[in-house]
Amino acid sequence: MELDAWRGKEPPRYEKYISPITGREVKGAQIESKAWKEWDAKRKEMQDRLDGMQHVQDRLTESEAGNRPEGYLLGFADTKNGQAIVSIGNPDTADNVVTYVPGTYSTLAGVDGDLARAEDLQKKAEEADPARKTASILWLGYEAPQSIVPEAASDSWADAAKDPLNRFLTGVDTAHTDGPVNSTVLGHSYGTLVAGKALAENPELPVDNVIFVGSPGVGVEHAKDLGVPPDKVWAATADHDLINWAPSPKAVAGGWFGPLYPPGLIELLDDHSILYGTDPSTDEFGGRTFGVAPGKSVGEGGELMPAHSQYWQGESLGNMANIVTGKAK
Repeated sequence: MELDAWRGKEPPRYEKYISPITGREVKGAQIESKAWKEWDAKRKEMQDRLDGMQHVQDRLTESEAGNRPEGYLLGFADTKNGQAIVSIGNPDTADNVVTYVPGTYSTLAGVDGDLARAEDLQKKAEEADPARKTASILWLGYEAPQSIVPEAASDSWADAAKDPLNRFLTGVDTAHTDGPVNSTVLGHSYGTLVAGKALAENPELPVDNVIFVGSPGVGVEHAKDLGVPPDKVWAATADHDLINWAPSPKAVAGGWFGPLYPPGLIELLDDHSILYGTDPSTDEFGGRTFGVAPGKSVGEGGELMPAHSQYWQGESLGNMANIVTGKAK
């Protein structure tokens, strides 16, 4: 688009239509101009990010007014999908700090839902351990994939995110001012792969506990490959979570029919292998598991994957709070 179109008024929405058959203008016919389409797409993209920024601002304003737990903006980037790092509770002084890494479809525009998850876990953790403070961080510090296929089928997004997450988790430990911190990293969906790659790359990462929920695999075959004691690596996948049908490597090699295979057949063919390694919620992975509700069935309530988003409720939320606070048995 020409520069003056951006600096001045909106570009013309319509332009004349030239017939591909005659090569002549068709009188009275118009089509949306290329300039308009580019303008409209960019406007919507920017508006989405502005909406997300407003969600964060509203949340921080409520904290300042004393209506919600204290909130801190730790990072922000005006990238295509937008990035934000927000803590519920002060991570520099809290006894327990959990860093939540969201997955596919996460954007600044949708940050409100992820912030609610962070706040729900912070509240539940302080109920589980009222004598100690917990800070719950939303780490949307990367560009998450925006489709299941083809984007989430590539680990390139996680490869780009692992170093920033590595640095952030190191910073959480370094910035802590009030004795040792009990640090947990919580990955959901594709975010489990981001967390797994960050941990595997740096075995010295100052992380005490790991939680994976709704995982398509974490980039390693065994919990011991994460640099954290296997008994501190926890995972769960709801029975009705569609991620159970994530394609195995053999299925992908055969033409991406994995999502159509029954989970039992995948297990027979691949020994608990899913897209990015051994399923962390199986015994073969070597970590520990915790209880979660089965969740809603696929398509229930008009949602494609309702169970994939239900880990911040009921039994699952309580169990994650116990892990974050060191109360898990």
